[in-house]
Amino acid sequence: MTFNTCKCQEIFRTRFTGVSGIPFQDYRSGKAIKSMPVDFADLARYRVEKNRDMATFYYKAVMSLAEGLACVARKNYTWATIKLYYSTYFSLRASLLSRNYVLVRANRNLYYFEIKPGAVFVPPQKDNTDHGGTIEVYENIFGSSDFMCIDEIEGVSLLTWLKNCREIVNYKDEEFHDPEVSELWEYIDRKMENTSVSMLVDEFINKKKECCTSSDTAVVAIPINRILMTAQDIRNNALSAMTDKQKEWIRTILTDLVNDTFLDDILV
Repeated sequence: MTFNTCKCQEIFRTRFTGVSGIPFQDYRSGKAIKSMPVDFADLARYRVEKNRDMATFYYKAVMSLAEGLACVARKNYTWATIKLYYSTYFSLRASLLSRNYVLVRANRNLYYFEIKPGAVFVPPQKDNTDHGGTIEVYENIFGSSDFMCIDEIEGVSLLTWLKNCREIVNYKDEEFHDPEVSELWEYIDRKMENTSVSMLVDEFINKKKECCTSSDTAVVAIPINRILMTAQDIRNNALSAMTDKQKEWIRTILTDLVNDTFLDDILV
């Protein structure tokens, strides 16, 4: 099976393919890249290609959100947890790129840098995984201005809490509970008896802080509000992320689930 990697990752991999011809092997499998400067000649390429990568991650975020909300409508809460978490993860990646921050991987070594002269490759201090590392990098850079990094549920940031929910569902819990309802979804499941996904989305937007910081509602409220924040990041940088064809595809999934205002807000 063939596939394309992210464009910024391709630039990074090419730069650190040495005489062996194997990416990163001549740099201690990537460990030696720590604190090395980002090549000045590559900066212009990163500036161009980061927009393409941003668009790729953002479409993944919107698609995951659409599928997650569709799962909520069907009360398929296990896959809703996974899809909604992934929407948040992809949203963070897109937001970082929209603000000129790039994450790249050299085998087991994760690095990030800002696209600017004098930048160096920096590893996350605590978490070297793609998901935990992304959250750590985002919180280190923007944590003082984003309530999702400051506020907590169960002693961890909102973003880490959502990641933990996904890991429990995906890896730690011995079973998928559907059609039974797990504790995480009990409150939302009760609400769904008397409301719609569209009304749920509207409430979680209008009561953003309250709903994102409650373990009863955060599993849906965080992804909804995170994607709106990322859409605004893209607009603030006068960028466009989605093709007309992609927008129409998302509309086919969400038209009967959410209102037109929310759709217009996320289809950038």
